[in-house]
Amino acid sequence: MVLAERGVILDGARAASVDPDGLGRAFALLQAWVSAGVFPGVAALVARGGRVAGEAYLGLARRDQGRPVDAGTVWSLASVTKPFTATAVMLLVERGQLSLDEPLHRLLPEFRHGWDGQESAEGRSEGHAGEASHTPADVKRQPAPGREAVTLRHVLAHCSGLPGFSPDNTELRRAHRPLEDFVASYGRQPLLFPPGAAHYYSNPGILLAAETLGRALRSGGAALGQAQATPAVGHYHPFVQEEILAPLGMSDSTLLPPPAWDGHIAWVEDTGQEGQDWEAANSPYYRSLGIPWGGLFSRPRDLVRFVDLFLPAAGGRQRIGVSAGAEGYPLVSPATARAMTAVQFAPPDAPADLAPELRDSAARTPPLPAVEWGIGWNLKGAKRPYFSGELTSPQTYGHLGATGTMVWADPHADVACILLTNRSLVSGWTAERPRQALFSNAVTAALR
Repeated sequence: MVLAERGVILDGARAASVDPDGLGRAFALLQAWVSAGVFPGVAALVARGGRVAGEAYLGLARRDQGRPVDAGTVWSLASVTKPFTATAVMLLVERGQLSLDEPLHRLLPEFRHGWDGQESAEGRSEGHAGEASHTPADVKRQPAPGREAVTLRHVLAHCSGLPGFSPDNTELRRAHRPLEDFVASYGRQPLLFPPGAAHYYSNPGILLAAETLGRALRSGGAALGQAQATPAVGHYHPFVQEEILAPLGMSDSTLLPPPAWDGHIAWVEDTGQEGQDWEAANSPYYRSLGIPWGGLFSRPRDLVRFVDLFLPAAGGRQRIGVSAGAEGYPLVSPATARAMTAVQFAPPDAPADLAPELRDSAARTPPLPAVEWGIGWNLKGAKRPYFSGELTSPQTYGHLGATGTMVWADPHADVACILLTNRSLVSGWTAERPRQALFSNAVTAALR
C-alpha cells in the first residue's frame, strides 16, 4: 500500500493548469461536509492533461475504529465497476471475439430458452428484430418482443428491457449463493419493454455481458453459442485483473479483496443492511462475489488511471502513473475510447410506475425524454440535473456508485475527477442538496 498521506495536496495544480486556490476551495467543501457529518470520510483527486493536480484525504475510513482516511484507503466503488466490465467486453470486440450487435441469444442460448430449460413466453415470439422507437406510454402498452432482439450494445447501454435486478436477488444474497446462481436468476428475467425503446438501469444486463465474456474465454471460445452446465462468469475476474488492472499498475484495486485488505477498506455507512452477513460493501460474503455490476474496490490514484484513458487526448493510452518521458500502456484503441464515450442510445426514461419494485435506482421525476448512454459510461448530454454539475461540457462521461462514489471526465477541458465517500447514496446525502454537482462545479471553475 502507499504511504499514509492525509489532508489536502495541491502540489501539482499549477503544472496541470489548475488554480490551486480554486481547487483548494473545492476540497474545502469536502472538509466542511465531513465536519458537518454529511459522510464519515472522503477521498478526491483531480487530474488535467494527464497530470494529477490535487488530492484530498479527509475524515474517517471507519468510524467505530477511529481509522482515518489516507492515500492508501481502498473504497467500495459499487456501480463505478460497470465501465470496467464494459471495457473488458470491448477488449474482446477489438480482438474479433465478440460483436456488440450480435444477438445475445446466439451467444447465450439460455437467454432465450431459459436456464431451467423452459422457453419464456417472450422467447416464443418472432419477428421483432431491430430496435423499437416507442414513447414511454407505448412502452406500457406494447408487449415485449422476443429476446432475439437484445444485443450486447443494448445491455451495456441499459436499454435492453431487462429490469434492475431479479425478485430473488435478496434471497440469493441471504443464502450466500455464488455468483453463478445470479447469472441464472438474472438471465431468466422477462423484458419489460422492447429493446431500445426506453432507459431502465439494469444490473442483469451487465452480468449477462460478463457471462458472455466468460463464454468467449472458456475453451478458447467454444462455449459461445452453446448451453453450459455451469455459467462461465468465473473467467471474468482474472481477465479484468490481468488485462485491465495489472497493465495499468492498479495494484491497490481488485474485484476480490483478500481478508488482509480489511484494515485498508473504508466501511460504508447507511447501507440499509447493517449487521447482515450479506451486507453490501462490508460483509466478507459480498466482497467474495466480485459482482461485475458493482464489486470493484480501488483508490483514487489507481482509479484515475482508468478514467483518464477515455479522454480524447489520451486516446486509450495510460497517461497517469507512468514515468516522465515514458509512453503509457495502450489499454484500448482510440476507436474504442471514442465509441465508449459516444452516444449509443438516447431513449426516454421508462415510466416511473414500470416495475418500480425491480429498480436499482430511483426513477426520475419528471422522466427525461432522452437518456444518453455510451458503452458502459453515463453521458451528460442534455441531462439536467447531472452529477458533474452545470459547468462541464455535454461530452462529459462518468458514473456513480451506490456506496457514495462518483467519477467523471470532461473531454472539452481534458480533466478527470474522482470523488469517493463511505456513506451510501440511499442515505440522501447528495439528494438533500446536490453536493456532487456543487463539488464538481467548484472543480471545473478552478481550471485555467
